[in-house]
Amino acid sequence: MIVLRTTTAVCLVAMLVLSAGSVTASEELTRAKDLYRSASYDDALMVLSAMSTQSDEAVEVQQYRVLCLIALDHREEARVAMAGLVSASPFYRLPEEETSPRVRAMFSDVRKSVLPGIVQRTYADAKAAFDRKDPDAAVRFDRVLTLLKDPDVASDASLADLATVATGFRDLSKAAVVAAAPPPAPATAAGRGTAPAPTMTPGVIVAPVPVSQPFPAPQMREAREWDGEVQLVIDTAGKVLSAQMTKPIHPSYDAQLLRATKSWTYRPGTKDGIPTQMMKQVVVHLDSRPECSVRIRVGCRQAAP
Repeated sequence: MIVLRTTTAVCLVAMLVLSAGSVTASEELTRAKDLYRSASYDDALMVLSAMSTQSDEAVEVQQYRVLCLIALDHREEARVAMAGLVSASPFYRLPEEETSPRVRAMFSDVRKSVLPGIVQRTYADAKAAFDRKDPDAAVRFDRVLTLLKDPDVASDASLADLATVATGFRDLSKAAVVAAAPPPAPATAAGRGTAPAPTMTPGVIVAPVPVSQPFPAPQMREAREWDGEVQLVIDTAGKVLSAQMTKPIHPSYDAQLLRATKSWTYRPGTKDGIPTQMMKQVVVHLDSRPECSVRIRVGCRQAAP
């Protein structure tokens, strides 16, 4: 698999929050947020408990469950909810604008206790994908390596050798995907009256080129800048096979962005002229400050296959 890194900076005026193309949060989640902000914590919990944990807003649902439980001083329940939140979104951090340092410290303690188990499960899932020759295995091992770089597990002695093992399997997965790519058409023999097949320099890699890559308008109320990363796997037809947030921006926007990637299309990347499945890291920068005008900048940096 070829790994590409694309940087996309999106600066959006706060007015875009109300644009017709934006994706709104569910009415029930909006209702729960309003109840929380009006200090009706028990009522907000009832609404949140009735919502599906499999929805696109699942992370935000769990976030507000934690906030309600903290507000009601249900500490043990809050710790359990925090553990569920970390399991659902390992890279998630509680927003500073809505939580006190004490609550964030509690969340950090819970995260440190839960994260090693998440790393082990993520590795087991990646290894299973490798064993069944799933082309998505390399992406899964990259996720393991990203988790291992987190400060909350970097010093864990029980995970000391896992980075080396995961890197080895990741590289084998990428090599297997490249080897499985269809071979180039044989060159026409000279002297048969047909023009010889064009030659090209071995190892020439051409990155996927966006055909349609619309970004959703953010719904965050704060006027500030946001940064994050989404990792894509793009197949030989230019379709996005999978997408995951390797650096979350905001729970509500992350869900919108991942939904949007399902419709993104690309002119597929090639190696030596042959369409090849590739992985891209898209770095997203949002600016919702009122003085910001809309602008998009795209750059590309590619790594070795």
